[in-house]
Amino acid sequence: MITFNVYIDEAGDEGFEFSKGSSTWFVLAAAIVEAAKDQETAAAINRIKNRLWPHKVDQWRQPLHWSRLKHPQKRVVIQELVKEDFTVIAVAFEKSHSQLDRSRFDPRAVRVKSPQLKATLYLYASRFLLERVCKFARTRAGRVDIVFENRSSLSIAELRSYVSLVSTLPGPYGPPTMPPGVLHCIAAASKQTYKMLQVADACAGALYNALEPDRYGNVEDSYVLSVGPKFDRVRGALWGYGIKLFPGSREDRLRRSEATYSWMGKI
Repeated sequence: MITFNVYIDEAGDEGFEFSKGSSTWFVLAAAIVEAAKDQETAAAINRIKNRLWPHKVDQWRQPLHWSRLKHPQKRVVIQELVKEDFTVIAVAFEKSHSQLDRSRFDPRAVRVKSPQLKATLYLYASRFLLERVCKFARTRAGRVDIVFENRSSLSIAELRSYVSLVSTLPGPYGPPTMPPGVLHCIAAASKQTYKMLQVADACAGALYNALEPDRYGNVEDSYVLSVGPKFDRVRGALWGYGIKLFPGSREDRLRRSEATYSWMGKI
């Protein structure tokens, strides 16, 4: 059985106070790599740092943070990452969308079976991301070890409890959407500990930059178009698999804003 290491990080924030600066989008992305190729793939971070800061030892000691990089530096990151053998799956929530019902984050089944859990957007997004990650591994006769980026607001115990619960709930066609035996373990760690978390951060950031308009209404789609081949596809289909948008679909975004999201027809 193949073991896949899965590293998960986010871009944007979970807030809904848009007048106070909350992001329009929240993205959660997974970088998936075969355990046997983990160190080889993670070495890309060293190459990136060598290109960006060849003579700055202090920069080498710091983890790579996508949000702190300038456009030319982000291009270097993507140029190096596309050379590596890994897969990306991401879910993205348009928080300002009129049809995003926050009551869905805490569904009745969760309230009844585990009333102490208060499912936030982060947990809700994790569920949909892990469902897709598990299906990816199952089709390859594998299992997954999950590492989330450690964050002050993340309780790994609560996350494990939530995933354990929702993995038993039936999907739209009956069976649970997380196949039993695929999800092996869930842990949290820092970017300093695992370089692959820095890869996940870059992938989340690339998609976020293509979704989150700046103050002029523009997005930067060059990063996600370049890294596009790394996103998972099922029988050639990207949308709903390698990238899942909530609520709605790619077609919904294109109808509402062809100029902003034209990249969705190219990736």
